[in-house]
Amino acid sequence: MSTITLIGQIALILGFPWLSRKLSRWSGVEKVLSPIVLCYLVGILLRNVTSYPIDDEVATRFSEVSILFAIPLLLFGTRLDTLRRFAGPSLISFGWCVLAGLLSSALAAWVFRNAFTEGWALAGMLTGIYTGGTPNMQAIGLALQVDQEYIILLNGADIVLGGSYLLLLFSVLPRLLGKVLPPFRAKEDRSDTGDDMKITEPFVWSGQFKAIGLTVLIITATVGLTLLFFGNLNQTAFVMLCLTVLSLAASFIPAVRTWGDTFVSGEYFLLIFSVSLGVLADLGEIIQSGGTILLFAGLCMYGTILLHLLLARWSGIDRDTFLVTSTAALYGPAFIGPMCSVLNNRQLLVAGMAVGLLGYALGNFLGLGLAYVLRWALTFS
Repeated sequence: MSTITLIGQIALILGFPWLSRKLSRWSGVEKVLSPIVLCYLVGILLRNVTSYPIDDEVATRFSEVSILFAIPLLLFGTRLDTLRRFAGPSLISFGWCVLAGLLSSALAAWVFRNAFTEGWALAGMLTGIYTGGTPNMQAIGLALQVDQEYIILLNGADIVLGGSYLLLLFSVLPRLLGKVLPPFRAKEDRSDTGDDMKITEPFVWSGQFKAIGLTVLIITATVGLTLLFFGNLNQTAFVMLCLTVLSLAASFIPAVRTWGDTFVSGEYFLLIFSVSLGVLADLGEIIQSGGTILLFAGLCMYGTILLHLLLARWSGIDRDTFLVTSTAALYGPAFIGPMCSVLNNRQLLVAGMAVGLLGYALGNFLGLGLAYVLRWALTFS
């Protein structure tokens, strides 16, 4: 790859987020194509429609670094006293999603029992993805001694299916679900929500630079702690946990509350993350590599979503809580910020991050437990 094309790729990743905000404000467009959707789409189009040479390593690094910056900036404005009002419904909804994932994965293993001799293991790995994340899936696959090819194919299927649902989440799904689920209702008591939870909080440039400086310190501390305890940085759950805890601790510092709307800066890093993620999605190669795996994973994922929706409807879970907890289970804490941004609802940010981290913690146990139960059950079918 030439230097010019590399500079062009970097310029797109860094510059299109700014342009996406302008484009999404066009009359009627923002209701369907939020900045996050536009960024994700432009990345996918660059990779799959154009012949522009892509450096995957550069895109991967930008996705990793941008999300590290986004999480602290999103959480600096958090007021933990608001969490107590939303933690209960979020935990209930997340529990429904976990149950839906277990049942859907078990169903997929039974439906495809003649297509895969290791369907029980695939179901366990997919349970790890749809209650925790990709690290859980890989850990479960290694624990069950699954062929490496299956791990690669499941990763690919997750990108295709996860990308399709992500586009729905960030575009038309919130409006559609507003007709099915009750609306989110926040208390009007200003002493409970706090002025600093308002969307109209001022944007102060000097405060943004201070916030970014503090973010660098938090990232440095997170990297140091991860290396100290594990000797490497391949510990996604621990990194997310450290970033979240340290950022929430910083939100208690009185000076941080005077820095203005750091959520805006955090959202910009999320847009960089979205472009980078789209650039990495090679849809043609993924679809050709494993059609049956795609069907298997599709039944698991969309079965999870549909059953979760039915359970949420039955138990009176509101639309925003359903969407945030669905995002937490299927994508993990990194995508809670974008979802809350699309919903214009910051009050569920901390609860969403919390249940997302809970999913990381539970994913391995749930996936391995289901796999062993299915292996026993399918031998008698």
